Amino acid sequence: LHRRSGGIMELEEGNELRSLNNGRDVERFHDSLNSISESFESEGKKRLVEGIDSYGDEDDDLERDSLDGEEDDENDALDMERASRFLTEFAEGAPDRKGPCDWADALFCLCFPRIGNMHVLFQTRCKNTGRSRLWCVVGPFWPCTLCITYPLLLLVALGLGFTFSQKYPVPLAVVWYLVAGGCLVFLAFTSCSDPGIVRREPKRIDRTWTWTGQTSSYRPSKSIYCRDCNCVIEEYDHVCPWTGTAIGKKNMCCFQAFVSSCALMFVLAIFITVAGTLFMANGTPHHKPVHHQ
Repeated sequence: LHRRSGGIMELEEGNELRSLNNGRDVERFHDSLNSISESFESEGKKRLVEGIDSYGDEDDDLERDSLDGEEDDENDALDMERASRFLTEFAEGAPDRKGPCDWADALFCLCFPRIGNMHVLFQTRCKNTGRSRLWCVVGPFWPCTLCITYPLLLLVALGLGFTFSQKYPVPLAVVWYLVAGGCLVFLAFTSCSDPGIVRREPKRIDRTWTWTGQTSSYRPSKSIYCRDCNCVIEEYDHVCPWTGTAIGKKNMCCFQAFVSSCALMFVLAIFITVAGTLFMANGTPHHKPVHHQ
């Protein structure tokens, strides 16, 4: 009986332990289900919030794009309104802007048309396109060229040429006159040619083009508005008062030739002086003596 009663008690204790373990397993199972459900709910909420934020960001982007489009339209309309104030063919500034030599312009250049502060001496118009072609244009510093640069070069060329022809061999004087004449010709081409005045463009042709408020026109990337010339010059380099005009794309070659010829004149003057002095020191006359009978 004691053994049976002990066995029964052990069975009862085992059943209780099993029931307790089963209850704990069920609780653990429920806890795991609750944690999984909570994790799904939290992830769902996060995704929902992210979706709402992304939707809001898309709305913000659409609003920004619409605002940018409206601003671009307003800027284009403003640019067209500004450009309508200037009806000239070329990208020039306001006509009331005075040049550096306005007093000389008022006295001598009243009969010639102007592009900014540039004076057009001769131009032709194409019948098909109606566009003007500039053949002879002088810059805002033309009095400096006419009254200083040309007289100075002529004085040096004629004075040294006469001296070389009297003291030194004739071929040296001939070479000097040729170089000096080329220098004057290149100066004329530089000072009287179109430096590259840009035509007016009320609309942007390329993304590299920028708006110029002084001329109310778009200009290419390498073009700059010149205050002295009061217009936009293509591939603008600088304004040279000695040549009287701006140096740009169309007269850069002539300007480089003029500067090179000036340097060549300086070197040639030194060479002729040294060579002629050595020639005379050897006692060889450069002119044959004339025998009178």
